[in-house]
Amino acid sequence: MITNRKNLAILLLMLAAIRLVAADLSPGEIKRRDRNAKFDKQHLRLKHDFVTDSSPNFTTPPAKPAVAGNWTTARKAPTVHLRILPNLEPEYFPATAQYMACWANWAPILRGPDNTFYFAASDHRGQGCQINIYRYAHKERQLSRIIDLHQLLDWQPDSYTDGKVHGAMAIMPDGHLLGATHYGVPPTAAWYEAGYQGSWLFSFDLTTNTGRNFGSPLKRSSLPCFTIDPQRGIFVGTGDSKTLLCWDYNTGQTLFAGYLPHGWIWWQRAMLLDQPSGKFWSSDVSETPFHLLSFNPSTLSFNRYDITVPTNPVTAKPGNLRGHTTRPAANGYYYWATMSGALLRFKPDSPTGPILEAVGVTWDRGRDVLQIALSPDGRYLYYQPKGYPSPLVQFDTKTNQHKAICFLQDYYFEKYGYWLGSEVYGLEISEKGDFIAMIVNGAFDGHNRSFGHPGLCIVEIPRNER
Repeated sequence: MITNRKNLAILLLMLAAIRLVAADLSPGEIKRRDRNAKFDKQHLRLKHDFVTDSSPNFTTPPAKPAVAGNWTTARKAPTVHLRILPNLEPEYFPATAQYMACWANWAPILRGPDNTFYFAASDHRGQGCQINIYRYAHKERQLSRIIDLHQLLDWQPDSYTDGKVHGAMAIMPDGHLLGATHYGVPPTAAWYEAGYQGSWLFSFDLTTNTGRNFGSPLKRSSLPCFTIDPQRGIFVGTGDSKTLLCWDYNTGQTLFAGYLPHGWIWWQRAMLLDQPSGKFWSSDVSETPFHLLSFNPSTLSFNRYDITVPTNPVTAKPGNLRGHTTRPAANGYYYWATMSGALLRFKPDSPTGPILEAVGVTWDRGRDVLQIALSPDGRYLYYQPKGYPSPLVQFDTKTNQHKAICFLQDYYFEKYGYWLGSEVYGLEISEKGDFIAMIVNGAFDGHNRSFGHPGLCIVEIPRNER
């Protein structure tokens, strides 16, 4: 009898807490919570494992795309595994200062040894933000949060904090995962008066599960874009205040922090590392058209070239650099997409100087692409363009032909009430090229509605399609 009374008391306290939290939610979050309950008809949010699907519908375009250039559709449908990310807590948010309050992924996926993948998801808030770093081990098909970043960085509920990870994390030779944060809400004077210094750099020992907070080397600036050279221990990030940070992981010293020469401004949404030379590449946005720009950490020197970012060859629309491969393809070129949907190839070290030229468009007449994976043999690109319908695309660098591996959005919405997301920021290929891991910024909120419940999607590519 006493046990029953205790259980009843606990239940009443839980119900009271739920009512209290609900009372604090913003009107938009209450509406989103109710819509989630309506659309999540198979309770995917509560599942602790992957759901597995394959269907002929995966290779059926919702409508015939007006794709420029050569394209085909895969003949055999892939097998797909999907799981909503765990530890999305709290699921809904009170009314606070925020750009958008919902869970999402904003950065590339990193592949580590033995088909382990690392990535981040966060709630985007400006105070007391929650940032989770996840690891997916494909052999065990195990997905888990390995870092609760607000604890590592000692953020308090009322702290003014960054709201996401927005750059490309890396695993250093000593086994530490290295990364940096970026704000979710643009800082105001109140932030700096309360002690906000800018983006935090952090590392995490993947063996001992211990972390380190390196503070904010680029003062009063956040880091919307960063790339890391693990071999040389160099971190380069571009600041929202038109500045650039070059930081040495091995010594913990700042090598460069400030403005570029000649009034040049490093583009905040792209940074390609050429591993052989150690140079970082992007574009100068101080004027249009945008000129190709490089930074050499060994000499701390910048160079701007008489080469401009090509326009979309179909629509002629200009657009700056975006997603790219992290190593050259078999033909010796890196591949780079633009925000207007041009697909470019780039060679930093040809005998006549850098080459940056358009080879086509990403999909349709050109779509924005955030991360491009390269097959192990260096022949095929894989990416998922933003928008709808948004297939997983394979691009053959030898023939310049596109292939739609699968169309997933309508299938998952009809079966699970889950819109798989029209905003894929992170996508990486396995060691052998047999599957793609991507973070879908999905939602249980209606057709073509993204953000709120990101998921990990594993697409097994049939052998005869790769």
